[in-house]
Amino acid sequence: MITYGQPVTSDVTELVWYACYGSNCSPQRFRAYLEGGSPPGGTHVHRGARDASPPVDDGPITFPHAVCFRGHSVGWGGSPAFLEHGLTDSGGLGRRYLITREQFEDILAQENRLDTSLPVDAHRPVGDRQLVANRPYGQVLTLPPVDRYPVLTFTSPEPPELREPGPPSAAYLGTIVRGLVEVQPLDADQIASRLLEASGVAPSWDHASIAGLIAQTLD
Repeated sequence: MITYGQPVTSDVTELVWYACYGSNCSPQRFRAYLEGGSPPGGTHVHRGARDASPPVDDGPITFPHAVCFRGHSVGWGGSPAFLEHGLTDSGGLGRRYLITREQFEDILAQENRLDTSLPVDAHRPVGDRQLVANRPYGQVLTLPPVDRYPVLTFTSPEPPELREPGPPSAAYLGTIVRGLVEVQPLDADQIASRLLEASGVAPSWDHASIAGLIAQTLD
């Protein structure tokens, strides 16, 4: 059974935007982190959050950082996504979900395969980085607020852009694509072009092959 630590403040129900750039861009995939279980096509059984309520709202986001693909995920059979530490004019695409801070902490713990929660301060200055665990996604980044709610995401503690790039699998990239097509105000060509900007995608993937994934999503 999962055990949880004490929250940073007493108000664990305060709302925050969770900004994601990987497979959680797909609501079907993201739901498993709240409700528990294994998402379609997944192999890992998620514990779920203490509060399994669905997000209050969601929407698109463009990060002030690039997305890159690094390392190897056994479950996905390819390189997972990370958010680079350096700033960029043309940032990565993602999706944001309005959830409670407690839910964010529970998602963060599950992403890092930990049995204890990872308390987070949701009110750090924009650009602040909180090292909450020496794990693959153990650093929380504060982004500019949206509708007066804090925006939080997480990535690796060390700059992932310094590591060797690797290609994402079709299953993983397809899951990301499905979420982006649903929420981003861009056409298929624009989404394919933006994904190709992410380090690690090319040369294994090109515009035509990504467009094929998008076409499958739209069928």
